[in-house]
Amino acid sequence: MENEIHATHTCYACGHIMPFAGHVFGGIVVAHGNEVDATISVTGTTGNYVEMAIELQCPKCNAINQFKALHPKT
Repeated sequence: MENEIHATHTCYACGHIMPFAGHVFGGIVVAHGNEVDATISVTGTTGNYVEMAIELQCPKCNAINQFKALHPKT
């Protein structure tokens, strides 16, 4: 559970706020309620953080959103 990501993102195309869930290392995550399933790729490290590329599809307009984030190393 410690490598699960549960967060929100605002769609770049339509402004819809979408909660999402994903796993830093490809594990299975059970999404709760209306969480969108996110695809997470590890792209590198910065200090004590893992660099990630996150991709998810907006349920309102179907746009594919991609962005980067950091997650603490475990």
